[in-house]
Parts: sequence; C-alpha cells; structure tokens
Amino acid sequence: MKNSQKSIVESRKQWLLLALCTIVILPLQAQVLTLDSCLSSARQHNCTIRSAALEVAVSQELKKQMLWKYFPQVSLQGFAFGAAQPIIDIDASQTSMGGGLGTFLSDVVNAITTGLGDSIDTDIKLVRWGVSAQAQAVQPVFWGGQIVTANKLAKLGIDASRLKQEVSERDVLQEVADTYWLIAGLMTKRQTVEKVVSLLDTIQSVAEVAYNNGLVTSNDLLRVQLKQNEMKTKSLQLENGIQLASRLLCHIIGQPYDHELVLEPLPEEAITALAEQPDEIRVSQRPEIQLLDMNIKYNQLNRRLTLGESLPHVGVGITGGYSNFFNRDKWNAIAFLSVSVPLTGWGETAHKLKQHDLRIQQAELMQQDLGEKMALQNRQIYDQLIESIKLMEQHRSR
Repeated sequence: MKNSQKSIVESRKQWLLLALCTIVILPLQAQVLTLDSCLSSARQHNCTIRSAALEVAVSQELKKQMLWKYFPQVSLQGFAFGAAQPIIDIDASQTSMGGGLGTFLSDVVNAITTGLGDSIDTDIKLVRWGVSAQAQAVQPVFWGGQIVTANKLAKLGIDASRLKQEVSERDVLQEVADTYWLIAGLMTKRQTVEKVVSLLDTIQSVAEVAYNNGLVTSNDLLRVQLKQNEMKTKSLQLENGIQLASRLLCHIIGQPYDHELVLEPLPEEAITALAEQPDEIRVSQRPEIQLLDMNIKYNQLNRRLTLGESLPHVGVGITGGYSNFFNRDKWNAIAFLSVSVPLTGWGETAHKLKQHDLRIQQAELMQQDLGEKMALQNRQIYDQLIESIKLMEQHRSR
C-alpha cells in the first residue's frame, strides 16, 4: 500500500516537473517567420485589408438597397380621436344659419314643430369619436431616370470598392515585404558588426600585450578602444532598429510582438530575363487608372441624377381606406395616376450641370496626368532593375 502511494507521488512529481519545464521552455522558443507566412497573416489579420473588405460589403448592401426603388412604395396610416365636445354642434331652430344646409334644416325643423309642437329637441350634435385607416401603394413609372442612375451608381461603387481593396492589399503586402527584408538586412549587418567586435576584442588583447612590452604606444591602444566604442554604438543602433522594424512587422501582419523574432530569408534566385518591356506594360491596367476612370463615370452619373430632378415624375398607385365617424363603417378605394412636372428651378439646375461638366473635365485631366507619370515610373523601375541585374552579374564574375 505504501509502495503504491509512493509511486503515485513520484508520478505526480514527474508530471509537475514536466509541466514546469514546458512553461519555462516555451517562452524561450523563438518565433520563426517566413515571407510567405507574413504575407498570409497580413491577408487575414491586417486592419487595412479587413477594412477594405468591409467597404466592399457596404457597397454590396447599398446596391441591394437601391434595387428596392423599383418596387411599389407602400405606406400605412391610422388615425383615431375622441373629442370632449361634439365636433358638429348645430341648433336647427336658428333660421339665420344661412346657406343651403341651414335653410334645409330650418325647413325640416319648422315642419316637425308645426306638427309635433315645440317639445322637440332641435340641437344636432355629431362626431364625438372616430377612427380611420388608410393604405397606399405607388409604383414609379418614370422618375426622371433617377432610379436607374442610382442603381448604376451603386454598381459602380461595388467595382470601385473592389479596386480599392486590391490597391490596399497590394500596398500592405508590399509594406510587409519591405519591412521583412529590412529586418533581414539589419540582422545581416548585426552579424557583421558582431564579427568586427569580436575581432577588435582580439586586437585589443594583442595591443595590450604589445603595449605592456613597449612595442606600441598608448595612442595605438587608444585607437583600438575608440573603434571598439564606435562598433558598440553601431551595434546598439542596429538592435534598436531591428526591434522597431520587428514591432512594425508584427503590427502589419496582426501578430503579437516577439523580441526573439527569427526570420528565414528566401533563397536568392538569379534573374536571367525579363518577361516584358515597360512600353509593353499597359498603364490602363493599373487599378489607380481604373479608379480615375470610375471617378469620371461617377461624375457623369451624378450629372444624370441632377438632370433627372428637373424631368417629369410619373407614378401609378392605389389607395384604400376605412373610416367610422358617424357610427357607420365605410370602406373605399381609389386608383390614381400621379404626374409631377417641375416648372421652376431650371436656372439653378443649369448651373449644377455646369459644375458636373467641370468636375468631369477635372477628372479626365487627373487621369491623363497620372497615366503619364505611371508610364515614366514604369520606365524608371525597369531601368533600375536592369542596372541591378548587371551589378549582380558583375559581382558573380569577380
């Protein structure tokens, strides 16, 4: 019995020791990141990319909202009241009421009082309470083209949001790659500095021995010490730069910062040839140019909306209702055609249309200017790439 208890206690101790070792060892394991893992994490967790995806979802919901403008607009209305005093209170014995209704009621009362005497009550009190309900449906037939234009604008908004999402993802992934290689370069420089510091430590030891034996002067020993201090300063600057760039990389990819960050650089592959010349790269395929083209279409559609405000609006509908004001239920329905023709405001609309025309011209100029700049940028990048390839070839031939 005692042996079994001892074995249980020993097994518990072993499990506890294993757990403690795991807790101690796990934090010491460095986080290893590759460029592909950083790019994949950025696509999933980066706030800018996720926000762009949500913007696309918002545009899609707006498009669905605009589709409802094609359907009839239905409204319901209810009304009920109770009055402290009757709303209609008439003394029919007063012949001075005037009008057709007053003359008719006076004649009726005179005829009744002639036959029945003056004991009849000539006061008429009506409508102490009442209820009514109404339903109306209006189907737009022609609304100045505004409904069709609004749906086109919503569709254009979806396309623009997707292009912005593409641009955002491209920029974020480019930033991830730049930061990744920046850290890799700083780590390589750190290794070089560490080797130089180790070499200077060796030189310092040799210089001290030589100085003690009178082979070198104190100035020579001082130069070595100054160089050591300089390299230590550079080492500290490199450590601070690596830490800051690592924090930035972790923020971009949406991962917690790890001070023991380790990178696995991709193997370098020689570039032998380029697929196409910069003149063959169509600038119009770049999303920035496409966005400016959409901006032109956006202003054109807005101009069409403004023009639609001054065109006739035609709709057909039906309205039905129920009322009870005289203790009697009453139902009714009416079919109608609605035509609205704006007769004023054409001067204001003309100036609005002129503003849209100017915005369209402005957007076209921006598109032309950006296209020319992007063509120059393509040429510059291509020339820099050719220059880098030639430098690499020269370096390999040495």
